[in-house]
Amino acid sequence: MVPNQYWVPGVLSPMVIMGKYYMNYNNNFITPRKLGNMNAERMIKEIMLDNTGFCRFHRNWAEEMIPDFVESLYGLKKEFTENTFFTCCKINSRNASTFWESERNIDLLFTFLKRKKEVEKVDDPELENWIIRFNENKSSAALDFWYDIHKGIHETFREF
Repeated sequence: MVPNQYWVPGVLSPMVIMGKYYMNYNNNFITPRKLGNMNAERMIKEIMLDNTGFCRFHRNWAEEMIPDFVESLYGLKKEFTENTFFTCCKINSRNASTFWESERNIDLLFTFLKRKKEVEKVDDPELENWIIRFNENKSSAALDFWYDIHKGIHETFREF
């Protein structure tokens, strides 16, 4: 895997497969639990693209149309979407992610949060709460942030 070009929390997410952009990597502040949910949703769409042979750079139009293509060709839209979700659930069931090894990851996340508040003037009570927690104990806050992302991923991939 090459170094990542995105300096956002999503790229540090505890995903089961890294290096495939099976995560949300936009530049907005997103609460970690919601980020986990969005990562899982992104993984489902990326797996759908991968399994049908579409280049991910066509995702803006292809993600919406692929299930309809499958319906048109095979009459299996519902089965296709359900099986894609089920496949992601099974892959994620083996998610043995471990907390970040490097303090630089924690610093990247903390700097991202501070930049949102101080430079971009994002006014969000959740953002403020995370900054306070990082100021008090950045290692503990980072672990909670990481684990909340992990919980959001698993929430989305519940099979029932």
